[in-house]
Amino acid sequence: MKNKSALVLVIFAFLAAFGSVSAQADNGTLTVGLSVEPFTLDPAGGVYIPEHFVIQHIYDPLIFSGPDGELYPGLASEWSANEDGTEFTFKLRGDVKFHDGTAFNAEAVKIALDRAQKGVTPSSAAPALLTAYVETEVVDDATVIVKFSETNATFLQDLSRAWLMIPSPAAIADLDGGKLAFIGTGPFIFDSWAQQDSITLKKNPDYNVAPAFMAHSGPAYLDEIVFRILPETATRLIALQTGEAQIVQDPSPVDAAGMVDDPNVQIFTFAAPGVPAHQMINTEKFPTDDLNVRIAMNHAVDQEAIMTAASLGLTQPAFSIISPSTWAYNPDADNMYPYDLEKAKAVLEEAGWIDSDGDGIREKDGRKLTIEYPALPAYEEQFMELLAYSLQDAGFEVNLTTMDDAGISAVGAAGDHNILNMGWISRDPSVLSYIFLSSNIEGGSAYTRFRDARLDEILTEAPKTVDPEERKALYEEAQTIIMENALVIPIHTYGNLYVADAAVEGFMFDAEGYPLLYDVTFAK
Repeated sequence: MKNKSALVLVIFAFLAAFGSVSAQADNGTLTVGLSVEPFTLDPAGGVYIPEHFVIQHIYDPLIFSGPDGELYPGLASEWSANEDGTEFTFKLRGDVKFHDGTAFNAEAVKIALDRAQKGVTPSSAAPALLTAYVETEVVDDATVIVKFSETNATFLQDLSRAWLMIPSPAAIADLDGGKLAFIGTGPFIFDSWAQQDSITLKKNPDYNVAPAFMAHSGPAYLDEIVFRILPETATRLIALQTGEAQIVQDPSPVDAAGMVDDPNVQIFTFAAPGVPAHQMINTEKFPTDDLNVRIAMNHAVDQEAIMTAASLGLTQPAFSIISPSTWAYNPDADNMYPYDLEKAKAVLEEAGWIDSDGDGIREKDGRKLTIEYPALPAYEEQFMELLAYSLQDAGFEVNLTTMDDAGISAVGAAGDHNILNMGWISRDPSVLSYIFLSSNIEGGSAYTRFRDARLDEILTEAPKTVDPEERKALYEEAQTIIMENALVIPIHTYGNLYVADAAVEGFMFDAEGYPLLYDVTFAK
């Protein structure tokens, strides 16, 4: 699906006592306030939004995807595919060097894709992009053929993702040894990472891989980017007000709604396609192993009211597992479970869940209707308590526990949750495979732990189906299966939101809503 640049809205807004960025303009340093610290900057190990954001400024892809959704040459100058989409031939640029001075060539591509196919962390996104990968054949220094045992209909688009970008082969041994050897060919060079504080990138003075959709070519305008790790919303806003940061991620809805007319501020928003923010319901853990419990949970949640209260209407509620702006979205799977608290209670009553002692918590066969809800405040703070209250109103006991990224990943991998937040920005519904294919239950992100032969068949066949109508029908069926089995509680669509000083120029989003800082400069 193509995402036109009209999706990017620039709104000028008001913010009292806003600081100047003239000092930063003098030295070419841009400071960005991130809400969540990346887990890794290794392309083959990443999976989360902040990782993608930073990685794509250190590394380059073989193929870029522009804001218009079209494909543009990157490290590959041209490419072609065979008729059944199992072999892809790439002609590579011969004038590119990695940040360590070694030459980019065909062997680097082979090493990178072989490694990405295996993944380097339990939750790596890369292996799911390389299903049925056979090998990368090195024809000569400037030519590779990437081979799959089955059709891979999304491979060219997937190559633009951060997870398949190309690191220096000379740095891989250090990466695998746990060292911070993040060496690519991108517009910025990794300089340092102070854990829980900041990541610093320096300009690559030899950069020459900028795609045609960028506003200039050659090195980036900025001399340095500092990504500050600022988990608290108020702290990020203060950093913007004082001039300590010039761009910050995810302001609070109250602050964003109050930014109306001051020309010192810009708000950049992007209506992202893909899988909306939702709670994955664990189908193997009591009591959510009961379909009736999962159905009741869905009826108990009023997404519209929650998002109106949580975001003042800035974030749209979601009612299905695919956002309406995504190709192959199935409207028939949308809103299968309209908000109806009395129906939620009735479903539970009929299934034998009764509040026998009047404490507000239902029981069945001597066991309480208790939900374990581990939450990551950086992504869920605006709605997590409202969600818990909604479930409590229907007779659930909700144990809400806040954790960091590492804690959430550990709980999800162990299956110790009843509900767990997930979402995935993507132009294509193929991302459903990452989170619903049963082979991803152990060592992956299939946190519903749902096993269904037909769903597995669809999610395996769809990515290798060339005919777009057949492929669309498969993904529409997948959405129906997911929602009929109440595997998720949809919460809200993703609308990426960044606030910037008015002096920032050249900010843009890519096709999936990740910010690109290559063209950024400061107004004189």
